[in-house]
Formats: sequence, structure tokens, C-alpha cells
Amino acid sequence: MVAPASARKNRDGTLSQATRLPPAGPAASSTSASPSDERTEHLLTVAKATFTLKGFAATTMDDIAGAAGMSKKTLYKMFASKSELFRAMLLRSLPQVRFGHAEAKGTPIDQLRLSLKRIVDIALAPDEIALHRLIISERLLSPDIAGIFAEVIFELGARDVVEALKRVTLRSELRDQPIKQVSEMLLGIVFANDHFRLMADNSYRLNRRMLNTRIELAIAMFCKPA
Repeated sequence: MVAPASARKNRDGTLSQATRLPPAGPAASSTSASPSDERTEHLLTVAKATFTLKGFAATTMDDIAGAAGMSKKTLYKMFASKSELFRAMLLRSLPQVRFGHAEAKGTPIDQLRLSLKRIVDIALAPDEIALHRLIISERLLSPDIAGIFAEVIFELGARDVVEALKRVTLRSELRDQPIKQVSEMLLGIVFANDHFRLMADNSYRLNRRMLNTRIELAIAMFCKPA
């Protein structure tokens, strides 16, 4: 699937500002959610559960509307297609560090550590692993969802790590590398092994202490001490 025309990249491999979405979730705003926001949150939660249970191809907009307790007409006013709804569902789970926010204060390395931990918490959560299995199993039947997943998770999902890496001092051998490529290498070291094991083995249990150790070792490998 070809990324939307708005998904233009900068020279460093990151997405242009036009593609970046405003922060979502609790950190996005200090005000209370409006009823429409709450309805959208409920819909996206229901959509994720329905897609995971039935599969993307087998799920209809009627199924999702019924599970969400709304009419199909209302659903189509919110999302024009099943693919658009699926994309919004993926975007909803993206981490949002917001470097100016109080909880993200600290050294650039502290901010990078926070970004990595948030991405890991999302990517390795049981419901996300179930969704990733679905996408792999249906990649031939529903090729659109593989393209949407690649755009949202691999491009937009790593944006906080990219922004954090711009603030740290990288090791000399990495400074001439595209920042997007550096972020991909860093993320691969941090959680690729656990992600593969969780995808392939239902009995595998995540060791959080080892994962945190891997994050610290990866930061030490990529960054000069503050």
C-alpha cells in the first residue's frame, strides 16, 4: 500500500510535520473529554476487540456498529470506511511523550528512556500482540491493513524515539547515519527478540527486569554519557 500523499519525508527519513498528528490520550489535554471524544474512544476500543476476535476481513461495519451500540449511519459519519477505522484504531495506541510535559522533564537520555519504555509497554501488551498476529495472518487476504500498519506503527510509531534521539549526543560512529535508521536499530535491539517470542510462543513470559536492562544497555551503546 502506498502511503498517503501527505506522508512526505524529510531528508533525515522522518515524516514531515504535515503527517504528524496531535497527541492523543491522557497526556494530550488537561481538560475533560467531551461526550464525542468518549464515544470515539469507546468505538475504537470495541473495534479493536472485534477485529481481533473475528479478523479484519470477516468483520463488517455492521458488526462494529452493533457492538458499539450505535447505528451504522452514525458509524459511517465518524469513519468513511473500515480501513479508515482500522487506521484510527492503530493511531489511538501510539505513545505520546510530549517533551515539554512535566513527566518528560529530565536529561535528553531520560527522555529517550521514557520514549523506549512507552513504546515497549504498548508494543508488547497482550492485546497488541494479538492484533499483530491478526495482521500477519491476513496480510494476503487484506493487504490494505499491512500497509496501514507499516505506515502507522513503523513510521508514526517511532516518532517520539526519533525526536528523543535528536536531543542526545550519539556515539561518533552513528552521527552520520540517518536518524530514522538509528531509531530503527535502537528499537530492534530493545524489543525485537521479545516481540518475536511473544508472537510465536503463547507460553513465553516477558521478563521486565531483563527488558529494562536491555534498554539501559542499548542507550549506553548508542549515546554518549550526559
